[in-house]
Amino acid sequence: MTDSKVKVQVFTDFDGTLSLDDTGLLLIDDELSLGPERRRVLEHKIMDHALSYKDAVQEMWDSVHISWDEAWAKYLNDCRIDPGFLSFNDYCREHDIPVTVVSSGLYPVLERIMKNFLGEKAKDIEIICNKGEIKDRDWKIIWRDDSEYGNDKSVALSDARAKASPDTIFVFCGDGVSDISAARHADVLFARKDRDLEIYCKRYSIPFVSFDTFDDVHDVVKRLVDRKSVIEKDEKTGFCSVVDV
Repeated sequence: MTDSKVKVQVFTDFDGTLSLDDTGLLLIDDELSLGPERRRVLEHKIMDHALSYKDAVQEMWDSVHISWDEAWAKYLNDCRIDPGFLSFNDYCREHDIPVTVVSSGLYPVLERIMKNFLGEKAKDIEIICNKGEIKDRDWKIIWRDDSEYGNDKSVALSDARAKASPDTIFVFCGDGVSDISAARHADVLFARKDRDLEIYCKRYSIPFVSFDTFDDVHDVVKRLVDRKSVIEKDEKTGFCSVVDV
């Protein structure tokens, strides 16, 4: 007897995606750090493939000079989580859909924000990201891997896909340049509206679903689970699109 249940796994970026605020940029844009002008120059270089993501972000974190307590008091305690994520996460828990955070951020920051927002439910969400060391007013990013991204998000999807049944639908949600590697490995790619990932996908003809909040993600995932939508794969490009039935 075959299992007719639709299998889904959800992977999401954190900064700018699950969190409406980019925790790294809040610190990097501080007046004692790199600042937004130079940071944006580096981001454009990443988009144009003129500089690797890892090299650019290394410069950003090397510039941060704020204490841990100051960072929370000035910025991080006020970080906002996407208003639709809590109900979406509850839906995923009810339907045995694992949710994994895959981030280029620093674990100490993400772990605390997730716990503050989700409480005990945060324990069920795996966080795959870089480590970090904060000493006095200096922040050090400790890269997860040796890839050009420092944490190649496509690896998390590939590893999970290798362990899953072939019919599993892999969902990825992102917003920025750090999500580029994962964008090509998801069956359903959600790109936050009017952000760099959406711009990149349009530039390189990568199918995506634009979203404003996780309520939009929730609606599409629910339609897939309820078999009101399916994914169709383009054999020429290997990319998938969501199609209503």
